[in-house]
Order: sequence, then structure tokens, then C-alpha cells
Amino acid sequence: MVGDSSSSPRSPWAPVLAVLGAATLFGTTGTALAQGPASTDPWAAASLRLCLGGVVLALVARRHLGGLARHRGWAMIGAIGVAGYQTLFFAATDRTGVAVAALATIGTSPLASRAIGRLRGRPAPAPIWWLAAGVLGVGLTLQFVAGEGTSVTERSIDPSGVLFAVVAGVMYAVYAESGAVLIERGVQSTASMATIFVGGAILTSPILAFADLDWFFTPRGASMIAYQGIITLTLAYVAFGWGLRTLAPSVVVMLTVLEPAMASVLAVVVLDESLSVRSWIGAALIFAGLPIAGVAATRSTVET
Repeated sequence: MVGDSSSSPRSPWAPVLAVLGAATLFGTTGTALAQGPASTDPWAAASLRLCLGGVVLALVARRHLGGLARHRGWAMIGAIGVAGYQTLFFAATDRTGVAVAALATIGTSPLASRAIGRLRGRPAPAPIWWLAAGVLGVGLTLQFVAGEGTSVTERSIDPSGVLFAVVAGVMYAVYAESGAVLIERGVQSTASMATIFVGGAILTSPILAFADLDWFFTPRGASMIAYQGIITLTLAYVAFGWGLRTLAPSVVVMLTVLEPAMASVLAVVVLDESLSVRSWIGAALIFAGLPIAGVAATRSTVET
């Protein structure tokens, strides 16, 4: 089992629901960014989100931050993953739209997580994991590939934005694995998240020295970053880290496939982006596949 079994929740579905709750909040990040001032710098917004969220996470976990120096190697790897994921995802959102960025990022991350797990010798997932991966993969493909003569969204797909999103997905898998390793080594779950996010904030903070931050010093800009840092980072990653206590990283990352479905719905409802019929069918398949992923997650809890 990943983490400290003595502190594991009694119900194997509890960590599943915690991760799904985190994924729901993750799904609002792109829309929240798009609702900020028109002059918002996505790279600076990513760094500010990490700075605020990392500090608040550290305050929440302050009693559990001692003795982390001996885990600095994995903490640094996690920090690099966080910095890469956050900046590249926000840049992808800015270039190619909320829906496409979320789909490409989360579509990449489960495969990357499984590859990392295999390299590190983690047990193969339960067979039902592959069924869930198949259903969710079809759903993601349908969401990403629009029908003939239409586009996924009103915004054209920018190849550089998609590339940023794919690399962000790999970075997501990297820091999920790092967080799991820290928890396995006895670091409290929220403290593990605080460590890698504070590290990510430090790595991205030089961006703020060169960015135009006038947009941040407005009510709209400040409230957007407050929401990003406190709700979509601090609150979400307390739940995410709690899920990593008992679930394998590959399963946790798969459960967050809920994020692009939520992002797509919000992009349509809030931002007036358009999705094709195929994309809506893909979203429906994602919602249908999540219970299968949940079963895979509960089996991983019992078997690991």
C-alpha cells in the first residue's frame, strides 16, 4: 500500500472521491484564467498561483515539514514537474484554448504515469485499469477530434499550444510520482504537496521579475489569482495528496481525466467555446468510464 496504512481511510472509495473532487477543481483553472484581465500574462499567472498556493499549503502542513532535507532529491524532481506543468499548461491554455489544452494534457498524463511506474518497478495495474483506460481514451479522442468541417473549439488549434500541453502532461505524471514517493517515505501527504509546490514556486519566481504585472494589481486580476492559489491549488492538492496515500500514481492520474470533461463543459457554458457532437459524446464516455476507473482504484488500494 502507498503511504502509511495506519492513517488510510476505511472506505477504499474515500480516496477515489477525494481525487475526483480535486480533478473537478482542476477543471476550473483554465476557465478562471480566461476570466482574468485581457492583459494577463499566463506565465506570470502560473508563477503567482504557485507562490500563493505553495505558501498556503506550507501553512496548512507546517507541523509536518520537519526532516524533509533527506528527501530533497525527490522533492526537487517534484518541484521541476510542478514548475513545468503549471507554466506550460497555462501557456497552452492561452495559445490553443481551455478545452484543447486540458484534453491534451490529461490525455498524455495517464500513459506517462504508467511508463514512469513501469520504469520504477511498480506493480502492473489491475486488468480493469486497462478497460478504464480504453473507455476514457476513446472519450478523450472523441473530445479532441471534432467532426468533419468543424473545429474542437471556436479557436484554431495551435500546434505549439498542443505541444506545451503534451509536455505539461508528462510533467504532471512526474510530480504525481514524486509526491507518491515522498508519502511512501513517511512524509505527510499535505507536507509532500507543500514541499514540491513551494519548490515549483521558487523555480518559476524569476518570471515575475520580467513580467508585466499591472493586470495583477486590479480587483479582477487579484481575485483570479486568489481563486487559483487557494481553491484550485491548496484545497485541490490537499485532496490530491490524500488520494496518493493509498492509490497508485497511475490510478490517481487516470481519475483526473475528469478534469478535461469539466473544463470542456465550463468552456462552453462560461466562455462560449463550441464543441462538436463527437466532443460531447467523448465527454459522456469520460463520465461513464470514471466509475470503472474508480473500481480499478479500489482494487489497487486492496492489492498494493
